[in-house]
Amino acid sequence: MASTQAVPSAHSVPSFAGLGRRAAAYVIDLLIALLTLLTVSLAMRGLRELGVWALPQGMEPVVIWNSLTGPMKLAIIVTFIISLGPIYLGFFEASGWQASIGKRIFNLYVTDTTGCRLSLGRSLGRSLAKMVFNLFYLALLSVITILATNKKQALHDFAAKTVVVRGRPVPGGSLESWRIAAAFGIPFVWTLITFLAAFQSVD
Repeated sequence: MASTQAVPSAHSVPSFAGLGRRAAAYVIDLLIALLTLLTVSLAMRGLRELGVWALPQGMEPVVIWNSLTGPMKLAIIVTFIISLGPIYLGFFEASGWQASIGKRIFNLYVTDTTGCRLSLGRSLGRSLAKMVFNLFYLALLSVITILATNKKQALHDFAAKTVVVRGRPVPGGSLESWRIAAAFGIPFVWTLITFLAAFQSVD
């Protein structure tokens, strides 16, 4: 796990990211994260063609859902949250970039409130909090706090004590290959195994 380290700001006075740039970056990141579901779908289709597993014949999605056990339904919900990108965001925003792909495109990065790079654990916690708040329809409240607070912090920023800053981190750095593999590989494997187990449990 990466340790927290001080990173000098690119500006003597940080320029905090506004709602427009943050929203645009989030849309890009969400689309990237949803590619996990697409690749899992393609992988499952390939496994079906190879005869490794078979879909229940003639069953509607609602029927399949109702036939699942409580623990399996919970596993599907957790997997859905994971597929929305908290692992991807966590690994990227704890990297030398200090930014997801979306934030990098819009020239934004994440620090703690003292200007330090986030540890991997803190970054993962921040991104998971973001997804949970969104699922509980608190995104609108985050919009209000971004617009109303001096440091333009969303709810998950307050929870993790972080800010989103315009520019590039100093000294910055490149993305390590292991971070990229983990950011996309963990959600893919997690989602694939969960979905296969769910379908396998359907009578």
